[in-house]
Amino acid sequence: MTNKDSQSFYFAIVGHDLHINYFSSEDNNLDHQKKYLMPDNLYNNLNLTILTKFILEKVKDFEKDVGSLIEKVNIITDAKYDQFSLSLKNKYNSNQIKKADVVRLISDAKQLIIRNNRNHLILHILIDKYVIDGKEYFEFQENLGFKEFIIDVSFITVQNSIVKTLNKILKDCNIEVKKIISHQYSSRFAGKSDLSPCIAGKKVVDGVNPSEVMMHNPYTKKQGLFEKMFNFFS
Repeated sequence: MTNKDSQSFYFAIVGHDLHINYFSSEDNNLDHQKKYLMPDNLYNNLNLTILTKFILEKVKDFEKDVGSLIEKVNIITDAKYDQFSLSLKNKYNSNQIKKADVVRLISDAKQLIIRNNRNHLILHILIDKYVIDGKEYFEFQENLGFKEFIIDVSFITVQNSIVKTLNKILKDCNIEVKKIISHQYSSRFAGKSDLSPCIAGKKVVDGVNPSEVMMHNPYTKKQGLFEKMFNFFS
């Protein structure tokens, strides 16, 4: 019998295609996947009722195929995204770099992005590089002494209206959205043999990019120290 805690469902709405994927374990091997041509795109509010009915029908068919109810999903969307990049300079007194310094800087930057872009939702936070006394690093250098510490961070966002639409459609299908993933971002990790964009999306959720700061997800079974601290300061 499949452990329910290890199984996951992913939806990808890319172009006019709806992909529904089922993974029965934590690896990236698909157990079942289907691709459907949608009757309309996600951005035509006039036809959201038709689109919701279509997705609900496909969900029920998919549930019968895998013998399991879809209660929660991660969604990959190709909705237009915006990327904001900031350089953050350490402003705390410290002789050595601590994870707490990084977390505070990123949390402050996150609040700045939110305040100035209230119609956007942050999907991904990426640490592009660390600059320590003029020298660039692409991995965290804990306990390294410094006089000047700078972090270059990028925030990938989408319009709140897209998020509301996705949540409404899935809510009407009795499905809870766990996480929304940018297809333009996740496709960086797609393999040539991937049958669906959901595979790359799962890689992102599973932490394929060590430079991505994983934001709070109540369904994450285990968080590292970095994630716990980030969620605390957020």
